[in-house]
Amino acid sequence: MTDEVEVILELIEDVLGEPKKSHDSTYQYSYNCIECDENRGKGNLEISLEKHVYHCWACGISGPLGKLFDDYGNKKLKKTYLLIRPEELKVEEKKKNKLRLPQGYIKTSETSSIYPPHKEAINYLKSRGITDEICDRYNIGLTTTGEYQGRIIIPSYDSTNTLNYFIARSWNPRARMKYKNPPCEKDQIIFNEYLIDWNKDIFLCEGAFDSIFLPNSIPMLGKFMSDLLFSTLYEKAKGNITICLDSDAWENSLKLYHMLNGGVLYNRIKLIKLPGDSDIADLRGEIKDEYYITIK
Repeated sequence: MTDEVEVILELIEDVLGEPKKSHDSTYQYSYNCIECDENRGKGNLEISLEKHVYHCWACGISGPLGKLFDDYGNKKLKKTYLLIRPEELKVEEKKKNKLRLPQGYIKTSETSSIYPPHKEAINYLKSRGITDEICDRYNIGLTTTGEYQGRIIIPSYDSTNTLNYFIARSWNPRARMKYKNPPCEKDQIIFNEYLIDWNKDIFLCEGAFDSIFLPNSIPMLGKFMSDLLFSTLYEKAKGNITICLDSDAWENSLKLYHMLNGGVLYNRIKLIKLPGDSDIADLRGEIKDEYYITIK
């Protein structure tokens, strides 16, 4: 173990306490999660000092190690970490290129109905109820070449209309990997923020395909809310917020409800429980009154 690793472990200990498990040979360490595991001692939060990232397998918080000090430490700990972290991490940050749409990306409106791959992609979109109007609104496209070939592309743009992420979903039902997304930190973006009207009611859902069927909606890109989205909702949301996760994520929906229903958002959080094993995309965004649940 190097001196730098020992110092970083001491910094982490100042935030999380002593590790529950240590694997010095692989630089893997487990701690009680500061969000969900503090009094249960399960060591759900794992830190890799090979990749300098952390992840809780219970509540889902994750990110680069520096973010851990931002969120739960202090400026002194963060400053010390930045001074001694591996040089290759500093170089990698400098080399980060501006995100671009995948090679070969074209809008669906530019596809050819006689080219078989294009026809397959358009048929897939139609089978999911995605119209030409929806494709135009969300800049939905596809690519048949390069790293993301054979995938539907749903881009995301920030509040300044700058590309910050994209979803790449295979239209082949036999594909081994349905989704292949860019190497970006999705918890550092709000998907398609440029479309959000913070003065109106907002829907929260899991995926990008769900969001296109809901008005003024934000996909969390998973079952857990990022710290960025949480703080942004508290700061900007002026209307009600409706939680509409997939039917298999009911427990996550309840946790999210209790997390949001406080402070300036108190009594402005609504909760939907979808029937069966459905999701919003399956229902084409049709939400019936009986789907709304009252929490007492």
